[in-house]
Amino acid sequence: MRRLVQIACLVMVALFWEGCTCCAYLNHMFNAERLYEQAGEMREARLDSVPEESMSSPSLEERQKYDKVIEKSSHVLERFPKNKKRTAEAVFLIGESYRHKGEYSKAITKYDEFERYFADHDSMRTVEYQRAYCLYRNNEYNIARFALEPVVASKDHPYYFQGLNLLSLLDENSEAPEQAIAALEAVLADTSGTPYMRAKAHFRLAGLYFKKEVWDKARLHYTAKEIELLNLREQQVAAEQAAECLVSLEQYLKAADEYKALIKNQEYKSKHGFYLVRTGEIILMAGRYPDARIILNKVNNDYPKTEYAARSYFNLGDYEQNKTLQYDQAISYYDSSFISYTISEWGLKSRERRDALKRLLILRSQNDADLRKQSIPNANNFFKNEFQIAELFLFKLSEVDSAVNRLTDVIENSEDTAKVMRATYARAFIFDEYKNDPDKAEELYKEIIEKFPNTEYAKQAQANLGMRVTMQTDEDKAKERYLQAESLWTIASEMPLSKMEAVDSAYAASFVLFDSLYRDYPQTQAGVQALYMKAVYYQMNPERQDSAGVAYRLLRDNHGSTPWGKEAAKLLNARLTTTDADMKRLQNRTRQSIEHIEKQSAKYYESLNKKPEEKKEEVKTQEDEVLENTYNSMYDFE
Repeated sequence: MRRLVQIACLVMVALFWEGCTCCAYLNHMFNAERLYEQAGEMREARLDSVPEESMSSPSLEERQKYDKVIEKSSHVLERFPKNKKRTAEAVFLIGESYRHKGEYSKAITKYDEFERYFADHDSMRTVEYQRAYCLYRNNEYNIARFALEPVVASKDHPYYFQGLNLLSLLDENSEAPEQAIAALEAVLADTSGTPYMRAKAHFRLAGLYFKKEVWDKARLHYTAKEIELLNLREQQVAAEQAAECLVSLEQYLKAADEYKALIKNQEYKSKHGFYLVRTGEIILMAGRYPDARIILNKVNNDYPKTEYAARSYFNLGDYEQNKTLQYDQAISYYDSSFISYTISEWGLKSRERRDALKRLLILRSQNDADLRKQSIPNANNFFKNEFQIAELFLFKLSEVDSAVNRLTDVIENSEDTAKVMRATYARAFIFDEYKNDPDKAEELYKEIIEKFPNTEYAKQAQANLGMRVTMQTDEDKAKERYLQAESLWTIASEMPLSKMEAVDSAYAASFVLFDSLYRDYPQTQAGVQALYMKAVYYQMNPERQDSAGVAYRLLRDNHGSTPWGKEAAKLLNARLTTTDADMKRLQNRTRQSIEHIEKQSAKYYESLNKKPEEKKEEVKTQEDEVLENTYNSMYDFE
């Protein structure tokens, strides 16, 4: 009996301690799961207000709860390392917590640990997808694609459709939109997917088609029935983009009706101002100006001093500028736009256009006055104004056709070849870059090559056409000859002095090339540099110092703005020159010195004229000391 009692006591103690450890496990896991659920509720509430998880981050309180989950689960791993079931649940919760916190590298580590030790666990399929997702968010696209293979390998996988969606994201980020579209089309082709997953696929597929400017297919997916299952913001974006697809398809009135329907939806009240101004813009595109003006004026009345009003006034000004050509009225609208919301994009654009129009009117009035005369008094100034008007039309007012017309006038009426070349090239460039008319641009570029060969404009025209540049300007030819002369000079400088005859001969040959280069191309940069090298050659020969001086003076007087002209001026002026500012400063110092001397002389003679008994010891006051220490005479330290 005693032995049986002892055995029974031992069994009871063992059961007691087992119960304690079980309670500890239950306590840690219960708290971890409860905190995980609370954090999950906060996460769902946060994601209800944003379309994608990537667009928001957890709050501080949400992070703290996930930290507690990690802490409680870590206690389980420490106390029950050999209990496979308990440790598997703990590792899974830690990985999920790291993922929700946005610490994807740590989550990937935990998911890898889970697969290594618990590959047969029920949560393994979830781990497969979530690990691939974390790799994607960590910008490890190639590894993410590899990790996603078991997820999309079979439709039996619970995350098969999410995997296809993630695969499309990977293809999109790897600049393979066609593969991304194919992956999403596969999701929609399979009828076994959940309606919500199909809605997400429609939304993303519509975005891809919209980027590719396939407007009809983009609109088809934006208006799919399943879009109603998405959150409010995604539904709103889909409706807006669907209307914009109609705008791109030039179905303006139908697009305006869809924006009007959005205005009636009170759930989108915060964007009613934008919808109203956009409706006015679209009706303006349809050519129904009276109706558009009513809507845009309603924006100005309902939303004064806002960006919507600035945008509305800008559109009214743009219409007056481009359609009716009433520039004074356009300036008035642009002023109103700028005043409505100064710092907005529309306000700043309006101010720029207003200033450009005012400048345009001044230049045009000057040239129109000249045209009314029998002959233009200053043709150079007239065509300079024409160029400025063309630039204002092109760069400030977005009137490409008006800019082309002004340049055509310059080409047809100017007798200055340089101005005609510049205008011809500018017109060809506008057709190439702004009007997207490559055929017309090619025709004009070839005209430049034919009419103005061996010019910078012809060279650039060849480059713009993708041709091998064969044209050579005077500057190119001069530079080529300069390099030949310079190579002879370098050879001469590297020869040993023991071969003086060869050295002299090489320098002389180089001098001949420099001399002929300057004679043939005196106005080119290479020609001026050649003149400088001639002066250097003269200076190397003692008997030709006078010729060196003549060459330096020619550089200084005729090419003083070039680096070689400035260097020649320094060499000719061996002593420092005195400028007007130096003379003025010297005169000021002299005047101050004379005043100081006269003041001291007056004091001296005054002391001599005093009677001996009246003479007192001179006491310097502090004020006198300050005056004496001012150095306001010969010592100017400016």
